Amino acid sequence: MKADLGVLLSVQPRFASALLDGSKTVEVRRRRAHIADGAVCLLYASSPTCALVGALRVATTEVGSAETLWSRYGDAMGLARGEYERYLDGAAQPCAIIVAATAAFSQPVRLPELRRRSRAFVAPQSYRFLSQHEAGSLLNGQHRQLAHLAAAPN
Repeated sequence: MKADLGVLLSVQPRFASALLDGSKTVEVRRRRAHIADGAVCLLYASSPTCALVGALRVATTEVGSAETLWSRYGDAMGLARGEYERYLDGAAQPCAIIVAATAAFSQPVRLPELRRRSRAFVAPQSYRFLSQHEAGSLLNGQHRQLAHLAAAPN
């Protein structure tokens, strides 16, 4: 398994779908995301889906004002301006996660199965780091679906 596969990123189901189909290429967070350039993140679609649905490779992250991030990436965020402003209202250090590549799993891995694979599995509010062992347990044979992420250009 790749050494850079160590982040579990939680997103709403509509954003997970948009990231995986390429219509959304920038994920926004209210706080700075300390995710390394080139990192591969497992993508967890939150309720009501509650499943690991794919992965993405991070090109880079950028911290800036809400206005700066919107002017640079607004068209790639999959949000209307009003929705974006409501989401970031009061955020001190908004962050844009720029996506280099994605891979959708042919079969989502539902929450009960994730908990069977890793008894201590907890879905994050935003993101969390995974140990190599936990990442391997969660993937359990799906590594081939991620192979092209390592070769994708930034």
